[in-house]
Amino acid sequence: MKYPTVKLKEVGEFINGRAFKPSEWKQKGLPIIRIQNLTNTSQAYNYYDGPIENKYIIQDDDLLISWSASLGIYIWKGGKAVLNQHTFKVKLHNNIDKMYFYYAMKNILIVMESQVHGATMKHITKGRFDGLNILYPPLPTQRKIAAILEKAEAAMQKRKEANELTDEFLRSVFLDMFGDPLRQTNNRKKLSDVCIINPKIGVKLKKGSFVSFVPMRSVSEEGYIDIGITKTYEEVSKGYTYFKNGDVLFAKITPCMENGKGAIAQNLKNGVGFGSTEFHVLRPLKQLTSEWLHFVLSYKPVRDIAARNMTGTAGQKRVPTSFLSNVVISIPNIEDQKIFSNIYIKVKQLKNKQKASEQELNNLFNSLMQRAFSGELA
Repeated sequence: MKYPTVKLKEVGEFINGRAFKPSEWKQKGLPIIRIQNLTNTSQAYNYYDGPIENKYIIQDDDLLISWSASLGIYIWKGGKAVLNQHTFKVKLHNNIDKMYFYYAMKNILIVMESQVHGATMKHITKGRFDGLNILYPPLPTQRKIAAILEKAEAAMQKRKEANELTDEFLRSVFLDMFGDPLRQTNNRKKLSDVCIINPKIGVKLKKGSFVSFVPMRSVSEEGYIDIGITKTYEEVSKGYTYFKNGDVLFAKITPCMENGKGAIAQNLKNGVGFGSTEFHVLRPLKQLTSEWLHFVLSYKPVRDIAARNMTGTAGQKRVPTSFLSNVVISIPNIEDQKIFSNIYIKVKQLKNKQKASEQELNNLFNSLMQRAFSGELA
């Protein structure tokens, strides 16, 4: 059925957050909601304890829209807080259902995201935002559409929770077998004693030979690596980071490092890869398995220490090579590591199947949203 569209400014008010200065950040007070706190709920908060206008205060169930660097809509569930700039607080008028707006906006932002794919900084101006069109059926129809999409999203959430349980299982196995590698006292060694950090190019290929190319976007926070891009050896042998099968990649730049980006290099073209200069590469020696090393480098307490040792200016902070070289951890015997590696591989295979299922559900949900906001669902 054909329904009219209206401009976003006709269904609500969109209030940009306050520009908090670093000098205003405190250790206690109200948490400051930044975009990274919305995209990754494990990110640490800065706090503010000064006077604040009511329009910047956020409560549970408020709708928030990030409009710079990352495009997304969120339902806040973190208690009373204050809103940083580059995110809108949404105050809807009485003529639109809240959950209908949430899904309609999610669909609009997905379309916009696809249109700016590859841009280094995604950004929507306030004027452009207010002028966006939203499908505007009667309120009963809005509620019907929202109910259908809520059920579909609940199915996606259950799949996500299953994935998280799989991750928790692997963490439990690791800690049961080895304990905390930072605190165990037996066989403590520097990482530089048990692996080569940022190895030099040790391969010569025939002219025109292809190798895998791995930009930062091809490595996920869950340890997946996309090796679908290939380039000739001559194209990438200078100016990029070298690695080979079995090496462990560790993202060194903020916020990729804090978010957990890293992976084991596997199935590379001709066994060789080159990638972003924002990767550190760790090559385990005979005392380590790749799987054990990757898990340790993904371990949140290790990442937290790395974050505290970053150098550089805000937005361009990096983990220096010296930090990785000097990290001291407890090294278990290689046979126990191999047992863990077998478990790790089986769990990753299971997660690959779960990931495929999750992607299928996500595609179905996006298709459902497109139908809903083209007037096909109701």
